[in-house]
Amino acid sequence: MAGPARVAPADLDGLRRAPCDPLILAVRPDGRPPPGLTGRVDWRLAGRLSALLVEGRVPRDTPLMLPAPDFFPLPRLVLWRVGAATPADLARLAREMGAERPGLCPADFGFGADEVKRAFAGAVVIYTAAGP
Repeated sequence: MAGPARVAPADLDGLRRAPCDPLILAVRPDGRPPPGLTGRVDWRLAGRLSALLVEGRVPRDTPLMLPAPDFFPLPRLVLWRVGAATPADLARLAREMGAERPGLCPADFGFGADEVKRAFAGAVVIYTAAGP
């Protein structure tokens, strides 16, 4: 993976303007409502992501990959619990998936945008509350 990172707003419009594959979403280990972009995606999915967490279907230390619904401009969603992965872990997963342009909201995971850009060697879409 190489190239400049893209930056887009952490909302559904941002996903449409700067599509990615996969979209890596942060879920909280304590079951609280998901943060930021994950919360917006979960709301659009009528709480499906939260339900998976409550049902115990999201692994504690590994990611869960799901197909994205047709109305999202991306094919795959990856759920990973906050605190279970570093930016390097997320980048390694993206490489293993053969992803050319993964995306995530670093703030949802408690990461800084710069550390995510470094881990992904720039080949990432950064969704942020501040927008581009």
